[in-house]
Amino acid sequence: METQKELNTLLNKNYKLLALDIDGTLITSGHLVTPRTLKAIKKVKDLGIRVTIATGRHYHSVRRLARIIGVNAPMVCCDGAIITDKDSSCVTYHLLPHEIAVDVMRMTLDYEGFKVLLFVKSGKIYGGRRYQGQYFKRFFRVPLKYTFKGYLNLLRDFAFMPIKNMGSTQTVISALEEPVAKVFIYSNGRPGDLKDFINKITAKYGEEISITSSIPNCIDVLKGGVSKAKGLIELAETLGISHDEIITVGDNYNDIEMLKYAGLGVAMGNAPELVKSKADYVTDSNDDEGLAKFLEKLISHRDGASCFQLANQSSVAAAGKLH
Repeated sequence: METQKELNTLLNKNYKLLALDIDGTLITSGHLVTPRTLKAIKKVKDLGIRVTIATGRHYHSVRRLARIIGVNAPMVCCDGAIITDKDSSCVTYHLLPHEIAVDVMRMTLDYEGFKVLLFVKSGKIYGGRRYQGQYFKRFFRVPLKYTFKGYLNLLRDFAFMPIKNMGSTQTVISALEEPVAKVFIYSNGRPGDLKDFINKITAKYGEEISITSSIPNCIDVLKGGVSKAKGLIELAETLGISHDEIITVGDNYNDIEMLKYAGLGVAMGNAPELVKSKADYVTDSNDDEGLAKFLEKLISHRDGASCFQLANQSSVAAAGKLH
């Protein structure tokens, strides 16, 4: 972790965009955005810094949170495969070709217990019977793991979005007629099988696909070259800002590229050690107000710099009057 002195050096740049991951970063493990975090985000926007979201989630699962924090720049969704404003009125897609998506799904059939979930333009397609059911089971499980509000947020973001339950991977393969944002693959929990599968699809498709992960024993397969970082590059060009004017905050492997790309990459305290090692600064965990604590440091530094500039201007003016 950087020292406070080193952090102050990092904060000296004129940042214009703050890009936030959601799960493990913006929200707690109980699916809540804390009042302290909301207050800090508002103050950041008051400083003239734009705020957006960069997430592996589908944009249907982002809208509620985008509204709550008041994003004021296009969002990077589906790990960079979809870039959209909060109203979905202006959308850019970077989709995995239909034939590759179908073949990748077909290759999962060689592994017992693998399941697929497709992210498409309109929502999700699940190669199982009841995608929503897993979230309702969590909701009614006793004792409750989260607060009632946390469960409600979970349902709003995942269960109450457009999802087609197709029953099996083979049915999805037969029915799919479009390119996809990404193929999300649940493994069978045997690391050797997942590693073997990754080796096979990488050997076959190479740079035609990108592979990332944000959940243990699961992977995301996207179009080659697609990532959160590439989405931010495209966004930065649209906004007319450079990479060193961007702050990114994340906690997982699919955040590494954007942490390295940004002028200031911040890893959460709950991030794996590899992710932390790629960041410029490590804050506390998402359950210990890590995002809010970092933003408060940014706000305090900006306020201090403003006061210093005002003091200097006053000194110069006073000196002018003396002469």
